[in-house]
Amino acid sequence: MILVKRGAEPDFFKEIRTSKLAAIRRLGRAPTSHEIEGYRAVAEQLWKAQFYKCCYCEQKVMKDYNDVEHYRPKTSASRLPGCSLTHGYWWLAFTWENLLYACPNCNRSSKNDKFPLAVGSKSLTAEKPVPGQEMALLLDPGSSINPVSHIVFQLETVGPPGSKSQWWARPRNQSQIGNFSIDTYGLNYQQHLDMRDDHFKYVIEPRVKDFQKVFFGSKERKALMAAYERASELLNPANVYMAFNYDALSSLIPNSQLKRIKKTWPLPDEVGVY
Repeated sequence: MILVKRGAEPDFFKEIRTSKLAAIRRLGRAPTSHEIEGYRAVAEQLWKAQFYKCCYCEQKVMKDYNDVEHYRPKTSASRLPGCSLTHGYWWLAFTWENLLYACPNCNRSSKNDKFPLAVGSKSLTAEKPVPGQEMALLLDPGSSINPVSHIVFQLETVGPPGSKSQWWARPRNQSQIGNFSIDTYGLNYQQHLDMRDDHFKYVIEPRVKDFQKVFFGSKERKALMAAYERASELLNPANVYMAFNYDALSSLIPNSQLKRIKKTWPLPDEVGVY
């Protein structure tokens, strides 16, 4: 998961929001999911802003049949452990800053209506602006907080003896918000682990081997810089698994090696900033 920059809200969406919210308010009650429609009008804008990737797992997705996702759920919300209220944030259903683009696996199967709050939080009531007294325990890719600074991917062996090592998402520096986000977004589901294995084998590992071959076989700075630049291409925000790319590269090619070319990897909160 990396930072998402949505850009400016499309002008046409303001009219949709005004019209749709007026209709919902006339109901005189909280709407059902089927009564909140029209927000998908910005699907293409969100999809392109995210480099055609799911905002959570960072896989490339097609625009059709994937989800315009609400960071704060629109019709019901499970706020445990901090709050037992379950009403949704229907009044934010058309708020540009609350919308993201996600694959069904991350949105419907994993996150769904989960929106954990920290103990001591007080949930927003209808029509109130965010954040109020809510202390969200989920990373918002569209906020100013860089998800990379809260989640790290580490090669670990989990399970009985003989289990293979895989790249697991873990909270960076014991981050509480990172821990809740990993669990809520399902970043360690077996399918994600297997696909990260495949990505490492065919995309990351060849770049690392290329760098190490040059590093241990050449003293020419030009050759070292070229190998470094090839590896660094994986940190382009448009790449799949960019956050994973960063952690794999920085662990296998430490800054101590990059000293020869007077380079260092960016700090976690600088990764994917564009």
